[in-house]
Amino acid sequence: MVESNAPEIAKAQVFNDIKIHYGAARHSTCLTIATSLRSYYPDCTVTVTPNVTGLLGFAEAGQAQAKFDTTTDEYLAWRLHEPVTDRSKRKGKMVDSISFGKFDYRWKDYEFIIYSATWFQDDFNRHTDTFVLSKKANDEIVDGHSKRTDELIAAASQWSVDLHKEVWVFDQETWSKDSELWKSVQESTWDDVILDDTMKKTLVEDVEGFFDRKDDYKEFGMPWKRGIIFHGIPGNGKTISIKALVHFLSARSDPVPTLYVKSLAGCHGPHFAIREIFIKARETAPCLLVFEDLDSLITDQVKSFFLNEVDGLESNDGIMMIGSTNYRKIASDTREIDSVLIISCVVDRLDPGIAKRPSRFDRKYHFALPAVAERIRYCDYWRSKLEKNKSIDFPPKLSAAIADITEGFSFAYLKETFITSLLVIVAAQRGGDIAETNGTVKTGDPEGLEGNALWRTISKQVETLRAEQEDSRKSADEAAQNASNGPAAFNMSQMMRAQCRAEDRRMKQAIM
Repeated sequence: MVESNAPEIAKAQVFNDIKIHYGAARHSTCLTIATSLRSYYPDCTVTVTPNVTGLLGFAEAGQAQAKFDTTTDEYLAWRLHEPVTDRSKRKGKMVDSISFGKFDYRWKDYEFIIYSATWFQDDFNRHTDTFVLSKKANDEIVDGHSKRTDELIAAASQWSVDLHKEVWVFDQETWSKDSELWKSVQESTWDDVILDDTMKKTLVEDVEGFFDRKDDYKEFGMPWKRGIIFHGIPGNGKTISIKALVHFLSARSDPVPTLYVKSLAGCHGPHFAIREIFIKARETAPCLLVFEDLDSLITDQVKSFFLNEVDGLESNDGIMMIGSTNYRKIASDTREIDSVLIISCVVDRLDPGIAKRPSRFDRKYHFALPAVAERIRYCDYWRSKLEKNKSIDFPPKLSAAIADITEGFSFAYLKETFITSLLVIVAAQRGGDIAETNGTVKTGDPEGLEGNALWRTISKQVETLRAEQEDSRKSADEAAQNASNGPAAFNMSQMMRAQCRAEDRRMKQAIM
């Protein structure tokens, strides 16, 4: 590694200088560290770069080598136990969260010394800087800067910005890369999405065409930006369609990155968050910017600010926005009303300024309850998944029979029906105590399905789910009646509204 002509005793003094610094009247911590390093390593250039450069993360990704040195200088770190995330594994591991430490660093044929230091600014905000030491050489110094250090910083910074089987996620006012979300998205394809064929084809062409036709937009003087809204009751394919789109765009020959907005929460407020979101989107464009549960994210408090970012003076070229909402129309069809789990909840309508004005969200796709044709295709989807399972008898005619008794079910409820039924059958086959699989059906078994265990079990589960829907509907009706009795009862309405949103989230998780 880098050789230094500093005296031997100097190699352990940087940490001591910091201790003296913290014990005296406060000055610039960064200046104190840089000055100390220059005094103990006079034959090296000292370059300070912010933690966002990601030099240590660059090494963790295998693009460089960084060895934590505990022998030539003292260090400060939290010693932590990192629990396992997979409960099948018994042991976690011990890790160091380093506040101050020295690393021997190698990149390509270059060797460096790196110090990483974290301290509190204004007693509240943690701040981390990285100090890069490179041995001086006449042909290596340009305008007082080390060329090889600049090359390292540029390479690490570019690596930090680029996605590597990851998705950008915005949460707690910060953008971070999420590899687990990327893995989840790779499991979702358009083959898994059961939609009307025309709607699916139009949706795919709409998104693909946007990213393929930049020159066409320019030729006809149109701003190269687009917004799409997915709306409809929960559990009917909005989330899985977004995941399929993300997968589809990441698999292109010219991959399109996805930016997923999880929350606007944070100590600086939603206005700050929205600003940070669009700054990142403009830097990353062309990109897909996803606002899931748009009606919950964009409240009246921030609506005007959000709209200014969407179609204000700043350019949003190359940004395709997708916003989803669980907005539900109040239907007059009794069967449709009964199919909604808690239809009497007060449902916020998406603001017309967002949904209806051109140049903001140009196209709306309604994810309705699946018709009989979609329900049959969904059952066929499960039949294909189970075709190699010899213990399950799933004849083709069973798909139509199940579709016939599940009118008004969302895809989430259909999925719940299949999963619960299969668990019942597995438990029964293994001698479990779960309810019998030979329940009766009031209308009788369809011809050719007499005695079919899967049909009998699914029929029973459909009856159970419909009873749950009816109970929830009655509870919602009672809440609505209480709300109409005056202000004192309005809290009950608010409570049911919260329950409604909680159920929306549960149904969304079921479809994922």
